[in-house]
Amino acid sequence: FNQITDQKDYKNPIFVGSWGASDEDLLNLTHEQLLKHHASGKPFFTLAFSSSNHAPFEFPDGRIQLYEQPKATDNNAVKYADYAIGEFFKKAKASPYWKDTVFLVVADHDIRVRGDTLVPIEHFHIPGLILGADIQPKKLSTIASQIDLPVTLLSLMGINAQHPMTGRDLSSEPADYLGRAMMQYNYNFAWMEQTNNANEVVILREGKPAAFGVYDVKNKHLNQVAPPSDAKVLEQRALANSLLPALLYQEKRYHLP
Repeated sequence: FNQITDQKDYKNPIFVGSWGASDEDLLNLTHEQLLKHHASGKPFFTLAFSSSNHAPFEFPDGRIQLYEQPKATDNNAVKYADYAIGEFFKKAKASPYWKDTVFLVVADHDIRVRGDTLVPIEHFHIPGLILGADIQPKKLSTIASQIDLPVTLLSLMGINAQHPMTGRDLSSEPADYLGRAMMQYNYNFAWMEQTNNANEVVILREGKPAAFGVYDVKNKHLNQVAPPSDAKVLEQRALANSLLPALLYQEKRYHLP
């Protein structure tokens, strides 16, 4: 990142809570910056981090019809975040940068990541929405992961590049592609692979043997099972994907030609 926009950069914000300026302030300023970036004629990348849907769930009055009482709940905060994002895209679609920009709206996890399993997989089931003037409507039902999103965005932008990312291009995967996802929970690392019959999971644990399970999508629960016949292969694949980013960075194994 070459530029960071912080609390001090907001002029007369609409609302400031424990986490800082509201989502409206964030996205209003984002809109202004996108207009400036686009006017420069140079390619740009912008990240806007929303914080309204974090405890203690503070947001301005009079924006939404509350989903429930009292006001400071996660459901109300999410509804406000949706409102703010919707207002942003109304302005974006009417702006000159819309035709030249690909947008990604994505979470990292749901409102609270906790549970009684080694990795609460149900809390990592998140929305991922890609928008743009030339993006054709499409819904993916396969399992995917955040690591797939930057690769997919590059493809949608028509950029053919060499990079160290291990994600898949979701815009060109065959209909029968069976996906996989990776999740980090405290010191546990979960790797889930979609098969024809189940969602197999291997969990790497610090100082302990790998654990195995099957994720029940309908009941949103990870059931531990005995190691499958391909346990070692599954464990090694999970370990490789877990370690690769650190190896590339710390040992400088990836660099431009």
